[in-house]
Amino acid sequence: MAKKKKKLIKYNQTIRKIFGGEGFDEGITRVPLDNLIEMAMILSLKEQHLTKADLVRAFRRLWSNGDTADRALITEYLKSLDTTFKSDKTVTGNEERLAKIDEILSRIEHTPAEEVAIREQFEEVRLKKITPKRIAKALLKMRNAQKRSKLEEKFDGAFDESGRFVFFHSFPFEIFEEKFHKIVQVSCTPFDDEEIMRLAESELDARLQACKEEAVGKKEREIALFLEKASRPNRYLNREQILQSIKRMPETCDFLFAPVPEEYLRRILFEMYEIADAEFLSETIRLYRRNEKSLFGREEWRVSYRLVLEVEKRWLYQSIWENAPLPIDEDFESRRIEVETQFDAELAALRDALVTEAEGLDLKREEIETIIAHAVIDAISRKEILEIPYKTLKTINRHFARQIEGLRLKKQREELLARTIRDFKNLFPLARELGRKLVFHVGPTNSGKTYAAMERLKAADTGYYLAPLRLLALEGYETLKQAGIPATLVTGEEQIVDEEAAHVSSTIEMANFQIDVDVCVIDEVQMIADPDRGWAWANAIIGIPAKTVIMTGSEDALEAVKELAEWLDEELEVVRFERKAPLILNHQPTSLKRLEPSSAIVAFSRRDVLALREQLSGRYDVSVVYGNLSPEVRREEARRFREGESQILVATDAIAMGLNLPIKTILFARDSKFDGQSRRLLTPSEIRQIAGRAGRYGLHEEGFVGALTGPVLQTVTELIDEPAPPIRGPYRVMANFEHIELVSKIIETESLSEILGFFVKHMRFDGPFVAANIENMLEIAKMVDLYRLDLKSKYHLACAPLSLGSPYLESVFHRYLIALEREEPIPFQTPRDLPAVAQTSDMLFEAEEMVKEVSLYLWLSYRFPDAFVDTEKALEARDILNGFIERSLRKGVFARACKRCGKPLPPNFRFGICQECFRGGRQIRRHAKQ
Repeated sequence: MAKKKKKLIKYNQTIRKIFGGEGFDEGITRVPLDNLIEMAMILSLKEQHLTKADLVRAFRRLWSNGDTADRALITEYLKSLDTTFKSDKTVTGNEERLAKIDEILSRIEHTPAEEVAIREQFEEVRLKKITPKRIAKALLKMRNAQKRSKLEEKFDGAFDESGRFVFFHSFPFEIFEEKFHKIVQVSCTPFDDEEIMRLAESELDARLQACKEEAVGKKEREIALFLEKASRPNRYLNREQILQSIKRMPETCDFLFAPVPEEYLRRILFEMYEIADAEFLSETIRLYRRNEKSLFGREEWRVSYRLVLEVEKRWLYQSIWENAPLPIDEDFESRRIEVETQFDAELAALRDALVTEAEGLDLKREEIETIIAHAVIDAISRKEILEIPYKTLKTINRHFARQIEGLRLKKQREELLARTIRDFKNLFPLARELGRKLVFHVGPTNSGKTYAAMERLKAADTGYYLAPLRLLALEGYETLKQAGIPATLVTGEEQIVDEEAAHVSSTIEMANFQIDVDVCVIDEVQMIADPDRGWAWANAIIGIPAKTVIMTGSEDALEAVKELAEWLDEELEVVRFERKAPLILNHQPTSLKRLEPSSAIVAFSRRDVLALREQLSGRYDVSVVYGNLSPEVRREEARRFREGESQILVATDAIAMGLNLPIKTILFARDSKFDGQSRRLLTPSEIRQIAGRAGRYGLHEEGFVGALTGPVLQTVTELIDEPAPPIRGPYRVMANFEHIELVSKIIETESLSEILGFFVKHMRFDGPFVAANIENMLEIAKMVDLYRLDLKSKYHLACAPLSLGSPYLESVFHRYLIALEREEPIPFQTPRDLPAVAQTSDMLFEAEEMVKEVSLYLWLSYRFPDAFVDTEKALEARDILNGFIERSLRKGVFARACKRCGKPLPPNFRFGICQECFRGGRQIRRHAKQ
């Protein structure tokens, strides 16, 4: 009610502002008829087609009903008109108000002092509320207050709000042959407001004096009765304690319930009764006693708890002074029976509910009681209260539901495993029929292992190149084309199909397991250890239908390849490659001011890369490569560096895999990276993979590795030669759509998230395999399940290259899902009004996100060609955005600058000014002091 009243007051204040200080009933008459009709339509009033007078009456009626919703709508509408409806009358001024007060006072007898007081009291009151009745009432109240003040001064007391006269009196006490006086508060009601005004001063004095005497006499009789009771023998208090209790009684003491000091009460309760603890509150005392209770009548499930009994202080005081027995034990026993009976009922109800839920399953009543007992005992031992907390009840139900789910799915899981081929290799029958030979080209970067594999691929009549990145798939495609070999390119978002081609270059996730070839090259096979994408390499090694499968990778992948070859029972040839150009480690950190051409600086975040680019732009032409850039932009930046248009490359570890660049020197900007979950030190394998890009064979006779700072150089020096631990199983493998369909039929659901969750939780394989980490896929599946789509469409959508950390891309994806559900075509809007270059890092990031949108659109266009119809526009948009990003990387300014001189600040610099400006400022302060 208080909240509603506050809202109504707020609406009234707003209306007064709109109506120039007048209330709703007066102001509504000045609102034009058109606005009244419009407001009536908004409120759905039946009177909306009547006259203005009818509408005014209707709105007055509605406003007076006091409904907050109606008042809110009316107020908001009138505020939206952005005008005030002031009265044509002149606003009443202070002089008019005072004139009215004087005119009323002229008819009432009053003193000059009262006139001044009335003027002050009514100077802010609205004119129409200044009436003779109100002024007369104010005068009466004023005069009564003056009389009371005189009486209070004369009779040494005070009137309270209820009109009672409160005063203090000293009373004699005599008990146990000891005499003393105590001041006690006394009160009486001598007269009401009308009598104060009507009676003369002498009569008021006489009435108040008589009232005081009567009140004192009454209090003396109360004290005498109390002292007579207190002087009797008492089982709870001795003479000294009784005497001290009386002396310490407060002035406002009620002798029917005279208080006993807290320390005496504690002694009485703890010595005479079995009390564990006591909590003294303002009106009551909470007593605690320890009890024990067996759950379900079993001694092994015995719990200790605190029983609470609340005792009223006034009752306790009265019982002690009357020397009456205290039924504390009897009350505790009644309370125990009440609490335990209620607890037993709750316990039995919970057990019966779970027994009913588990009906028909292999779960005994004793097992259900055990589940309940363990949870309830833990809750009671923590809170020491004999009850089943709501949180514990929810936990029991949730855990029990999981256990029930397991039992219910047990037979279904057995059926699934019986029908599923646990031997994963036999899911790829075409590969098993070919009698494949496995070849592993193992060696460091710049050792020629991939080059040798590609030469074997070119020489084959039919072949497949499986790349870890779209950019590398494109390079593989172009390598084949340059050798005069017809080829087809297949990536998630782009397909260039040559019907006459017998060679295919593809990203590894797009591998086709239905077409057999003579040679297949699987690049960067150490990626089998990747927690998110490793399944693609495992699936390809096991299932690609090629007579010869050539894998390329680093030394740490050798044990994994051997283990898979042994499990597949296929011949394995290991071909070792040595680095072509020596790699030399710098002994001193390298300054950004002394970089040699063909140097590459490796940072591990987009922010650091852009900041380094800003620091170097004044001295060098700089190329930039980081993961968020599209493959086209990365390729163009690599081309600029390769062809000498830029001297320095600043990149993330995106250059560590497959980009062929004429790098002479690799410099580490940091020795740690954020891997998506936490910041960690670089591994030896990562350092070698990145450092290996220095000294490209045929371009530089040797490569150099260094760092920008001493600590980073020390880390690189310590770890670069440290052997990496070998990659071992289990290896992640991925469910295909046939698996998804099978699980869907068994657990009888079209929910993709439930199917994927079931697969991850329950699927088991023979051999060194586990189900792949599909957290990203599961999150997308939850989104897709919100829409009415068939299971195959949901599966394709869950495999889409969607960045879940991007709110922009998630909103785009939901828009696509809505259109697919409605079976509507999905157009693509070409970006407009782009500036020449990005003005900020955020603007550049937005363009990068839009390129990802294009990639998502093109990827989906190959799965849903009837829906994603604007592929040409999408490709055009990609060219526009990539051009914008390339120009921005060459000409834009993104790093933070010094607030004084404007020079770019180093990455992760903590301060707002550079070192030079700071030192300069310090010298100025030093000279000023001198």
